[in-house]
Amino acid sequence: MAVTPLEHFLFRAYSVALKQWLIDNLHLSTYSEDNNVTIVYTTPDRAFAKYMYPVINGATTSPNINFHLTGIEYSQSENLLGFVREPKKYPDKNKVKKLKPPLVYKLTYSTTLYTRVQPEMDVLIYQLISKAHKNAKGVLVVDGQWAEIEVGDPRDETNLEPGEAQDVLNRYGVDITIPRAYLPLDYTEEQIVTNFDVVYDV
Repeated sequence: MAVTPLEHFLFRAYSVALKQWLIDNLHLSTYSEDNNVTIVYTTPDRAFAKYMYPVINGATTSPNINFHLTGIEYSQSENLLGFVREPKKYPDKNKVKKLKPPLVYKLTYSTTLYTRVQPEMDVLIYQLISKAHKNAKGVLVVDGQWAEIEVGDPRDETNLEPGEAQDVLNRYGVDITIPRAYLPLDYTEEQIVTNFDVVYDV
């Protein structure tokens, strides 16, 4: 019975799926398709903000949104049966994989939105809230499993902008949560007995 250590990129698959969800649901008709809302997973230093969000004649070239994972909370009430293993047979091998139940976590993504003018910000905040609110959460599919997402209350962070950018950029922040994200654990492999001999004692 061999234990196979996993090399797993934590919750990277959820971050990739969330980025695609943002791309699919945020759009401004006043910009061209090739220069629309820019979505970036990043944590830029404030000193590099003007390089991450370039300006032309005092205005950003297009709205920018960056997000990153800031909270990983263990869901105590949902992590049960830690010693139970579920057998899964390989379709083309005489082996069975015995899986531990995945760990369940709540993820929080800090999201920051930048726009040139307030009406653009209003539209983007509306698009976020209308697609993933408490009454009808948004949906992601990660590794064949559904995951809900919920957008929190928006907050005005415009006064946090560095230097002269404070006068030309609108900045809002919002938290996006995934209540149930799954983290796989290691597994064991066992050989399946395909035939055996029965010996009778006479």
